[in-house]
Parts: sequence; structure tokens; C-alpha cells
Amino acid sequence: MDPRAQQAREHHRLAGEERDSASQHRSQRDRLVRELWTNEREKWTHATLATAVKCSPQLIQKIIDGRTATSR
Repeated sequence: MDPRAQQAREHHRLAGEERDSASQHRSQRDRLVRELWTNEREKWTHATLATAVKCSPQLIQKIIDGRTATSR
């Protein structure tokens, strides 16, 4: 698995655990997801990226579209 996808997965997991640093983890997750999508578009679909990060394809779509709190 791509190391950035693994990092995004870990930030996604931590965002659900630590309330104080959740925003920072969400921001890192979103940055990594956007980086993977932008730089390696031929490798990733919403479904494969969601599987790698362990989140929903709908969340991946929101991150890519800039519709998450960290993109505002």
C-alpha cells in the first residue's frame, strides 16, 4: 500500500479518537487524500482510496471536492 494512504488511514483513525487533535488529523488526512488523488489519479478511484483510508467513498468525494471543514 502507498505510504501516504497508510498515513491517511492512521490520521482518519486518530481523528475519531482524540478530540483535541482531531482537527489536525482530519486536516492531514484530507491533505494526503488530495495529494494522492491529484498526483496519482490513474491509480485511485473513490472506492480504492476509501478502502485504503478505511472510510466511505462519500467522504473521499467530499475531501476531493473541498466540502470538508478542513477545506473551508
